[in-house]
Amino acid sequence: MRKIAIIGAGQAGLYLGIGLLDAGYTVTLVSDRTPEAIRYGQPMGTPILFPNALQLERNLGLNFWDREFPDSIRFRSEVSDPEGNTVLSISSDLQLHWQAIDQRLKFPAWMQEFVRRGGELVIQATTTEDLEKYAQNYDLVVVTAGRSAFSTLFDRDIQKSPDRGPKRHIAAFVTTGLKGDLEDLHTARMTVLPGVGEIIQYPFYANGQVSTLLGLEACIGSFLDRFSSSRSPQELLKIGKKAIEHLKPDYYEAIANLKLVDDRAWLLGAITPTARHPVGNLPSGAAVMGVGDVVLVHDPIAGQGANNATKMADLVKRRIIERGDRPFKTSWMQQVFDEFWRDVRYSRALTDCLLTPPEHLQDLMVGMAQNPEILADYTQGLNHPPSLASWFFEPEAAKNYLARKNAIPSIHWEPPLAA
Repeated sequence: MRKIAIIGAGQAGLYLGIGLLDAGYTVTLVSDRTPEAIRYGQPMGTPILFPNALQLERNLGLNFWDREFPDSIRFRSEVSDPEGNTVLSISSDLQLHWQAIDQRLKFPAWMQEFVRRGGELVIQATTTEDLEKYAQNYDLVVVTAGRSAFSTLFDRDIQKSPDRGPKRHIAAFVTTGLKGDLEDLHTARMTVLPGVGEIIQYPFYANGQVSTLLGLEACIGSFLDRFSSSRSPQELLKIGKKAIEHLKPDYYEAIANLKLVDDRAWLLGAITPTARHPVGNLPSGAAVMGVGDVVLVHDPIAGQGANNATKMADLVKRRIIERGDRPFKTSWMQQVFDEFWRDVRYSRALTDCLLTPPEHLQDLMVGMAQNPEILADYTQGLNHPPSLASWFFEPEAAKNYLARKNAIPSIHWEPPLAA
């Protein structure tokens, strides 16, 4: 059977590796960190997975936490005015639940499962010279390590990457101590503060307990953008809670007693949405294929990153199997990426809409508040963004869609004049 080398033991790499093992391939997975280093380090991300991606995991028998963690069972979004008053609120039970598992639990468990199913796990800080060796000895080398120096192997696609910098500064905390009833503890919630940023909250499974992910997406230069001076994780969380107390006093009561689940349970940074060409050329002329974060990154506001990584890895797995004994040419690599882009471009468009809301998004949110069918269509769009194509992104299409749903826009809000 053909031999595949995968560089990177994250969402895409582990899913792809385990999937290929199940199909009978010989797979070597290379990680620059041991399972123990991942388990006791900082989170690499704090993703939430939607139903389609979760089902792909379940198809491979990787849903180890389904019985322990009751997931996000409800979605809520609200918009506030400059004084912190809620001007619009939408909420709905989720027919198919969402799930967020700490990758510090998930990836070590998946690495162990990869080995149990017959894969070769190599712990190594991979160099370009190592890639050359893998390219000589394997039928295909796949690079999924998005935060490594290997991203420079894959040229930025200028047409697909118009952004020159991030639109948000991001802070995220894995916490305990959220105040609320059972429904509150299992609600995925976004609070939109126009011109200031977003507060994101959802149930998160970490350290063997149901926790809360608190994410802050700060518009650059706004009142919420105040984390650069922090000196410790605890101070960082304190700054975030104080900002919420000022901006959204009625929300502060619920998060006032939040504490980190451990001293490493936080993230701080910014992401410039980027798409890269999927073919990386080594000095020898050999080619490697980019999959997942190494070729496609989003701001996390729409929760698309790990979902896209899973879906892309699944597509690549299926196309590798279909390839049979034929060589993995660069034209094939590009063709597979182009196939994936046909769907994932809507994921990018959705993220852009939430980062820079178009005027018609106000009308759509009012429609969601009026008609549960519209809200259900939107939550399905988070799960499968191509389903938004016919009605969500363009003003005229949105207007016609709302008319069909008998939704009449009646509320408009304005961003604050000053941060």
